[in-house]
Parts: sequence; C-alpha cells; structure tokens
Amino acid sequence: MRPFAFLLPAFIALPLFVFSQEEPEKHPIDVALDNCMDKNPSTQGMVGCLDAAYKKWDAELNKNYKALTSQLNATQKAALLAAQRKWIEYRDLEFKMQTSVYATMQGTMYQPMAINDRMEVVKKRALDLKNYLDLLEIK
Repeated sequence: MRPFAFLLPAFIALPLFVFSQEEPEKHPIDVALDNCMDKNPSTQGMVGCLDAAYKKWDAELNKNYKALTSQLNATQKAALLAAQRKWIEYRDLEFKMQTSVYATMQGTMYQPMAINDRMEVVKKRALDLKNYLDLLEIK
C-alpha cells in the first residue's frame, strides 16, 4: 500500500464537506443593499445605497435596544444603558478615526468604502443587541 493512501478519501471528502456548508441567511437589510448596489453600480449609486442601509441598520439597532430594555430587569437595564453609552462613545471615536483615515485617500472609490465602514460599526451593534434578545427568548 502506498504511503498516505489513507488520506485520499479525506482529500475527496473535504471539498464536499466545505462546499456543502450552507451560507448563513442574509439579513433583509443586506439583501436590500445588495439589490440596490446591483441596480446602482456607480459611485454615487453605491453611496446612496450604503447610506440607506446605514440608516436602516441604525433603525434596527434602536428597535433592538428598545425591545431588549423591555425584557430586562432593573439591574440588567442599568448595565445595558451603561454599555450603550460607552458604545456610543466608541462609535463616535471610531467614526472620527475612519474620517481621518479616509480624508487622506484620493479617489472616488473611497467614498463608498468610508460609508460601508460606518455602516458595519452600527450593523455589528444592532446584531449584538439582537443576539441578546434571542438569548433571552431561549430561557
């Protein structure tokens, strides 16, 4: 028997396993963003699409925050409020940092990149709050 022949089945099965993994379902906001970007591939179009998605993620964040506060006791609400205030400080500083970096870049391609980076900060927080909500539904 050849050396490493026992690895052949693994090499055959590995791609099947990797490609059979389902991609997580996209959030409706991300689906709408993808559709918008497909219809508006210009820089101006992408900026508009990303700005709309940013606003939707911000609304989603606020919706999740309100829903979460309605599920928490007083101690948990105080902890969430403190965390949210610190997150807002972080967000503002992160936006300032992003602005300072992108201000040094030349070219229109950096405009949608800058808005996308802002959107991702807000999206992450919105999804984090949603995860807490989902966790509370389990108990």
